[in-house]
Amino acid sequence: MDIAGSALVEEAYADLDADAARVADLDYSGLSVPELLALQSRRERLKCAAEAVDHRILAALVAQTSPKDIGAKNWPDVLRIRLHISGKEARRRVRDMEHLGTRVGLTGEPLPPRWEEAARAQAAGAINPEHVEVIGNFMANMPAWVDPVTTTQSEQTLVARARHQTPEELRAAANKLLYELDQDGPEPDDTERDRKRGITHGRQRSDGTSEVSGTMTPEARAYWDAIYDKYAAPGMCNPADETPCYSGTPTAEQIANDTRTLAQRQHDAQMWVARMALTSGMLG
Repeated sequence: MDIAGSALVEEAYADLDADAARVADLDYSGLSVPELLALQSRRERLKCAAEAVDHRILAALVAQTSPKDIGAKNWPDVLRIRLHISGKEARRRVRDMEHLGTRVGLTGEPLPPRWEEAARAQAAGAINPEHVEVIGNFMANMPAWVDPVTTTQSEQTLVARARHQTPEELRAAANKLLYELDQDGPEPDDTERDRKRGITHGRQRSDGTSEVSGTMTPEARAYWDAIYDKYAAPGMCNPADETPCYSGTPTAEQIANDTRTLAQRQHDAQMWVARMALTSGMLG
């Protein structure tokens, strides 16, 4: 940006700072209920539209430099450190920018956002980040065989709903639309199933425990079902036993005294299988 353009931005934001300070000092107690509700709606629209400006600023930054050039590992790390926000919020902002922000082609030509309809609605202040998250989850779970035209139509449908629905209502509509797409389309193949696979270990809590979530392929599920049949059976791999049973058949007493839930038995089975792998020498 040239000097004149930079001065224009600085002047506009100086005015914005002054207006924000003036708004913060206003007395709202004399307004009527309809006026206060209308004002709340107006502020929500402005807040949502501000997200679109943030995308443009971040997109301009991404186009000019790299995270490493300014001392960070990645763009969420840049935002987390610079803005003092959580890593989750930083990742959300970068992800939304990638989908709703302007782009630059290989030859430098400007490209529209990946999700044009959602970007327009956000710039108008009509949808909020929670709506965008619902739309993003829908796009991530859409089968790979869905054609571009249907993908665009689905986005337009969800954005139209988001303009007058809460995120919870939109999520229900997105789930219904995803179900309808799966009903009308071909059966997912191995490639589609493999695309969804993944296991995530959450951050350790203060007591050392971690939450686990994910999606397994049919093959992986079959392996673990067979392992659970053996090692997650009542009386097997029970850390509460003085001498846990890891092979053969547990005694009637071990089975009778096993008060663990199925989830706990499966956890203990996984721990035993991991221990066997670590002590087998196969891992070096």
